[in-house]
Amino acid sequence: MTTSLATLSSRDRDAVLNAAVAVEESVEPVPQAQLAALADPALRELVGQSLLGAGRALIRVGEDAWISGYDDTVADRLAHEGTGVLAPIDAAVLTLVLLHAVAIPAARGTTDTTDWSSDDLPAPDVAALTANRDRRLNERAVRASLRRLRDAGVLRTGLRSKLLPGPQFRRLTEDRRRMIWENMVVATAPGSNLARAIHRRRGAAPT
Repeated sequence: MTTSLATLSSRDRDAVLNAAVAVEESVEPVPQAQLAALADPALRELVGQSLLGAGRALIRVGEDAWISGYDDTVADRLAHEGTGVLAPIDAAVLTLVLLHAVAIPAARGTTDTTDWSSDDLPAPDVAALTANRDRRLNERAVRASLRRLRDAGVLRTGLRSKLLPGPQFRRLTEDRRRMIWENMVVATAPGSNLARAIHRRRGAAPT
């Protein structure tokens, strides 16, 4: 028999709804030990179902913490409609941060690509981000973009915080994180075996 909210006791139903609210509102992932509905697999499944009804997904962070994020199908639809899409310059600056902090160190074998919230990632500085030939990415434009990305939680918040991926990256599903990583591989090493494998899997010819 399929379990639903309607078949639960009032205590368990409240636990499920409280957990759904907690993972939606918390900035940091919620340890499952803090909430019975996250610790219990059956109740946790109902938390996920409750979120899915609002276009959200329950996302595991590490071994025992949870947070919510957009379901991939809903995220794709919102992006197609232009909702929540970064401005081109902000997307460019974010890409540079990810390349310096994640992609390049990973290619050198000096960092773990699975944990983008680690303090061990090598944070670039503004000078590294402006060391390019695109005049649109001058220091003034980059600093303004960094403020917007921090305000949105896409980069770590705080004026003096490191230029590293922010809390919003924890709200990405595993598939979406893999897609971002693969995009960086294709962009930085288009002729590599891994890039060719990505193109083959996606059914697209390398450009």
